[in-house]
Amino acid sequence: RIENLEAINNRGLSVATELHDDSVDLPAKEGNDFPLSEFLKERRVKRRVFKKGSKGKRRHKPKTLEATQIEGEIDNDAIANNHWAYGTFHKWQYADWFFKSNADDKHFKLHFGNGTLEVMQPGLYLLYSQITLKGNGTQGYHVMRNDKDPILACYSNNMMLHEEDKTSCFTMGMFKLDKRDIISVKHISTSGVRAVFTSNASFFGLVRLGRFNKRGVVLAV
Repeated sequence: RIENLEAINNRGLSVATELHDDSVDLPAKEGNDFPLSEFLKERRVKRRVFKKGSKGKRRHKPKTLEATQIEGEIDNDAIANNHWAYGTFHKWQYADWFFKSNADDKHFKLHFGNGTLEVMQPGLYLLYSQITLKGNGTQGYHVMRNDKDPILACYSNNMMLHEEDKTSCFTMGMFKLDKRDIISVKHISTSGVRAVFTSNASFFGLVRLGRFNKRGVVLAV
């Protein structure tokens, strides 16, 4: 390697000397046979090998989808008479796949006592809900944020239905949610709430679509 460097150095000095003489033409390029180009090429290859390492290409760990679905816990019409004040639905449970996806309370936290869902990460969320209600008359519910802001609403007029007939009310939207926001589902009535609380009849869920930077621009997660 020392001999090669000396040869390269001598070659460079020779070219520099010729450049000082305007009457002498520049030597023709020797392509890949030029020792300097071969030396630099070898250096580049070795640098790539050093960065790459013995493990090959760097593998990026896939990101976990920040999503959850909350479903009705029991199949019992008596749920209508077992709600907390103001008609808030509270007999909820996590969907089975939520645990199989290795999710945890870093993203969402269900409070089983009062049926509220706490958002643990701020961002732009897709929020959807469906409640299957029973009986005639005007039925409906609100999806509440922090128990004071109805960010979603669903109404159904069931005047033509019989007392035991069922109707499903579905709604969906996208919202900016802050850390520690509380989501709950509340019936528009404070009494006489009747619902079908099977997992395929009544549920709601959240999917985090993005995050906001300091300028308020939505970025993908």
